[in-house]
Amino acid sequence: MARPLGARVRVAFAIGFAIVAIVGSVAYLAIESLVAHSGLAAGTYATAEVLQRVVLRFQVAESLQRKYLVTGTAADLDRYQDARTDVTEALRQALSLPHDSERGRRLDALGRAIGLRMASMERAAAARRDGGTDAAVAIVGSDANRLLAREIDGLVSELRRDDDRRLAASREIALDEARMSRITILLGTLLSLGLLAWAIVVIARYQADRLRVEAQLRESEERSRAITENMADGVLTTDEAGTIVEANAAAKQLFGYPGEELIGRELETLLPARHREGFRKTLEHLRERRGEIREPPREMRVLRKDGSSFYVNASFSDVRSGGKRLFSGLIRDVSDRIRMTRELKASEAQLRQVTDAVPALIAYVDSDVIVRFNNKAYEEFFGLDRERILGCKLEDVVGAEIFARLRPHVEQALAGFPVRYERSHTMPSGEQRYMEGHFFPRYGEGAEHARVMGFYSLVTDITALKRLDQMKSEFVSTVSHELRTPLTSIRGSLGLMAGGVAGALPEAARKLVDIAKSNCERLIRLINEILDTEKIESGKMHFDMKALELRVLLDQALAANEGFAAQHQVRLALASGADGGLVSVDADRLIQVITNLLSNAVKFSPAQSVVEVMLTRVAGRLRVAVRDHGPGIPQEFRGRLFQKFSQADSSDTRVKGGTGLGLNISRSIVERFAGSIGFESREGEGTTFFFELPELVVPDGAAAAPPSTKIHRLKVLICEDDPDIARLIAMLLDRAGIGSDVAHDAAMARGRLALNSYDAITVDLRLPGEDGISLIRSLRSQPSTHALPVLVLSAEAEEGRIHLNNESLSVAEWLQKPIDENHLVRGIRNAIEGNPEGRTLVLHVEDDPDIQRVVAAIAVDFAAFEFAGTLAEARAILAERRFDLVLLDLALPDGCGVDLLHEIRARGPRPRVVIFSATDVAVPGADAVLVKSVTSNEELLATIERVLEKAHP
Repeated sequence: MARPLGARVRVAFAIGFAIVAIVGSVAYLAIESLVAHSGLAAGTYATAEVLQRVVLRFQVAESLQRKYLVTGTAADLDRYQDARTDVTEALRQALSLPHDSERGRRLDALGRAIGLRMASMERAAAARRDGGTDAAVAIVGSDANRLLAREIDGLVSELRRDDDRRLAASREIALDEARMSRITILLGTLLSLGLLAWAIVVIARYQADRLRVEAQLRESEERSRAITENMADGVLTTDEAGTIVEANAAAKQLFGYPGEELIGRELETLLPARHREGFRKTLEHLRERRGEIREPPREMRVLRKDGSSFYVNASFSDVRSGGKRLFSGLIRDVSDRIRMTRELKASEAQLRQVTDAVPALIAYVDSDVIVRFNNKAYEEFFGLDRERILGCKLEDVVGAEIFARLRPHVEQALAGFPVRYERSHTMPSGEQRYMEGHFFPRYGEGAEHARVMGFYSLVTDITALKRLDQMKSEFVSTVSHELRTPLTSIRGSLGLMAGGVAGALPEAARKLVDIAKSNCERLIRLINEILDTEKIESGKMHFDMKALELRVLLDQALAANEGFAAQHQVRLALASGADGGLVSVDADRLIQVITNLLSNAVKFSPAQSVVEVMLTRVAGRLRVAVRDHGPGIPQEFRGRLFQKFSQADSSDTRVKGGTGLGLNISRSIVERFAGSIGFESREGEGTTFFFELPELVVPDGAAAAPPSTKIHRLKVLICEDDPDIARLIAMLLDRAGIGSDVAHDAAMARGRLALNSYDAITVDLRLPGEDGISLIRSLRSQPSTHALPVLVLSAEAEEGRIHLNNESLSVAEWLQKPIDENHLVRGIRNAIEGNPEGRTLVLHVEDDPDIQRVVAAIAVDFAAFEFAGTLAEARAILAERRFDLVLLDLALPDGCGVDLLHEIRARGPRPRVVIFSATDVAVPGADAVLVKSVTSNEELLATIERVLEKAHP
């Protein structure tokens, strides 16, 4: 039985409803799936857009940073900083979009890599700003940067592939769902129209979203193209055949092709002919490769339109556009970098050639005491290859023993102080070498300018200098003895001849003696100045510092130079505004300075002029100024005035004499007195030399008055055959408070001695009947007159003294006629009061017979001399009898005179000791020290008298 219509309708309706419900449900589910995948596709497009924005902005930042590194302009730096900000913003947007964990991990890795890369870019920009292009290039081209670039490219590629997969899957699902929807709509009849309309709306919405995404992509592409056009690096895009399809402005400018001339050209035409075949093989290899291509940068040589070549760094990658595969090349001009690199290498090679040619050990050691540079001499000295030195600890290079000695110097250099040191080094052959080292600290730059980065080491072999120094010392010693000693004899002899010891000289002979004496003095001054210079440089010049009145020293110096000034028809004048000023100086050395300034002023003064000497106070110091009215000092000579051997007229025929050492020595002496020396000069008007010394303040009453000498009423027998001379001697003695009797021959003298008591006797060697020598011998043989002081007063005193030199007659004084009143009176008092035995006896220890004779002749009116040529002879003589004074030479055939001095000091009572030697040295225990070449006859005699007066006050 058939069902009722209603039932069928209801069934149909139910079926229809069920069908509609089923179709509607299926359609609904399909449409919802389509909507969901549409949203996923839109999200994927948005994610891809943001990722593309990140990549493009990062490339822009890289390009602008490189442009700044090339140009170094502030504007490019600002554009680069703006681009960095854009990268950061784009990266933030990318991270803010929804994504799954795997994509999130990749985005985080990409953000971290871009952050590290941008930090490196920032360091490169800072290096360009602070240190120049080389430092920036070193950072940009580092291995770390290349690794980061590869990591970024890899992460971007993975994210793009992921987006491509998502979009492809979304499109497939959307197509399936669309087909299912169409079938469902056809089968669902009109009841599904509403659902279809709804699906159409959803599809329309999906299409609108897709169009919007595509519009955004086009906009992004246009923006990317605009950015590419503004990049400093060239960008070339070719098809698979190698034909250029796109080129940005930078590429056109690099290759010199205006407009669109590059478009359509084969890329290989931009390469030199010899490189084109290789490029074709490379291009073929790229075409055969599947998958994404991202070639690392490579350096290559390319051609401009005008045919000139230059170097670029080029990196290649492939892209797909419109179903086509394209190759994109990023090209950067590196010609300047290559040129600078080559110049740097050439400079480094030149530096190494220079340092390798230097005969010294050169090295650079960093703050970790690691050797970073060394020259060839350094390798040869230690017998090591460069590979075993560079990058090694200094201790490992030089050895633990040497480094232990160097450690304090290394620590001082790393503390920022220059170091100089000397050390000895034993070579493998056993030879002893002497090394002089210098360490110079090296400081950092910029913010680290106060930090010691290391030190430079310069070590030189001074063995030859040491030997030369020893040879110089030996030469100076030879000069001191072998020249000073004979010159002392020559000067003393000439002085005696000029003084009339040998009788009156003919006028012609006197002139010759004066010439010889003058040139002898000149030669002595030359030797003394050379030796003084050596002593100053070696620090061996002795200074006997005393508090002295500067005015008194000036008076002495002017008095000593009056004769020299008179020879040049020049007058000396002293003006003092600082009387009583005291200075702590060595009198002889300061007079040497004043004499030098006076001598120069006199030599350069015109005749009939005045050399003015002024003593004033200036700011608490005493100033001595010597002014002449000569031609002045030439401007070109003033800078080296105080240098050794400096003379304004250095020609062989110069008019003025001198060694050119005087001012150099004077400056050294004044500086040792804590003073300063200088000059003022105007050409054509004259020169003023001056020196200043600190004034010494001495409390009142600090200087003690010299002791007074008590004079006794004495009586002397005068044995003289000439009545007039006898009366003269008697008058001189009477004026000195000494009584006298006269005997005209030896017999009368014996008679008076038998009747009267005398304190002393004067004897003329030429007496009638019996000569004076016989009389003296007879007096010494009689007990009553054995100790009677005898003074020889004769025109033949010197000959008699030399004749009786080996006889023990104990003559107290040998006085030469004509008679000097002071010597006569002093000799008698010394013989009677100063010597209980009535004699003044001097032992002269000297191996040069000429010096012996000259000194004896100089002091013939003052003392009796005995001589010893060696230390052994001197010891034997001193063991036999007592002497009042020993005149001692230091350089003797059998030893040094200082040894004898120590022995004399151990005696009691001991004689006074005066060192009279060619060497100027301080000898402890000596009463006086005289240098042969600088001591005049008068100074020698005065020193002996002064020392003996101290012994017998």
